[in-house]
Amino acid sequence: MIDEYVPCEDILSQINAAKFALHKAGQVVLKGHIQHCVRYNIEHGDADKTIANFTKAVEHFANMH
Repeated sequence: MIDEYVPCEDILSQINAAKFALHKAGQVVLKGHIQHCVRYNIEHGDADKTIANFTKAVEHFANMH
């Protein structure tokens, strides 16, 4: 887009749309992680380790810009 001399406002709008789409994808992944991996590991594994790993995953997701 930059090479095609598209207005900066249009480029920034596209960047914002891409960021939004990535954020929504992250939400879907995080929800699936909770529903499957976290639930399974708490029921069949080490709950403390699972919670620690989940906390780390949420922190990484929250720090996405």
